Amino acid sequence: AALREGFAFIRRRVWLWGTLIAAAAAYLVFLGPSEVLLPYVVKNELHASARDLGLVFAAGGVGAIGAAVLMGQRGHPRRDVSVMYAAWTLATLAVAGYGLATAAWQLMVACLVFNALETAGTIVWATIKQRHVPSSMLGRVSSLDWLISIGLLPISFALTAPVAAALGVRATLVGAGLVGAAITLAALFLP
Repeated sequence: AALREGFAFIRRRVWLWGTLIAAAAAYLVFLGPSEVLLPYVVKNELHASARDLGLVFAAGGVGAIGAAVLMGQRGHPRRDVSVMYAAWTLATLAVAGYGLATAAWQLMVACLVFNALETAGTIVWATIKQRHVPSSMLGRVSSLDWLISIGLLPISFALTAPVAAALGVRATLVGAGLVGAAITLAALFLP
């Protein structure tokens, strides 16, 4: 009954179901390739080390922390939904940078940008939910948010290798960034 109530609440609000569906589709397209192929690019294409991969991931952490500090200082944006989708669209575009990089430092920049913008969008999203979802529904909505948003990730991971084998590793990363960004941007135009 509680689950049905949560679905009914989401179904009546375009900003909720639109964001969840866009996130599920975008994560399906870009998260598997970025998680699976980034280590492959570092090792096999750039001939870099595990230390270099660690620095790439650390740059992402720096980007996320920097974005969180900046968002905390600036406060909630006035056009929150537009800012959220713009941040997530640009973040997803940064995944294409993984496919275009020719050096580990370029991967670091792409990872920093991706994580900074993903974090900024997520902070706005969490605040929107806190402000517009009644506390009696917040647990159910947040649970369904996680379930729907990341529910397709196992498929994304499973499809990454066959797609990369067919298109190439770099083309898969660039395509994942472009298609994922297009999906995310399209959600901004829901009424």
